[in-house]
Amino acid sequence: MDEFYETEETLSGPADPDAGVRSALDALDGLDDLPPADHVARFEAVHDALRAHLAGDA
Repeated sequence: MDEFYETEETLSGPADPDAGVRSALDALDGLDDLPPADHVARFEAVHDALRAHLAGDA
């Protein structure tokens, strides 16, 4: 007899495919509080995170 094991996915449904995008974009929160000189680094970090998400690396 096969036993049914509940996993986190069966309890809460499938994983949210947009979670990685939202997580990357969360890094833009508070951007207005940073000096403009720091914006480029923050944008590059978000870009890298989005690229990794699209590539399936994140």
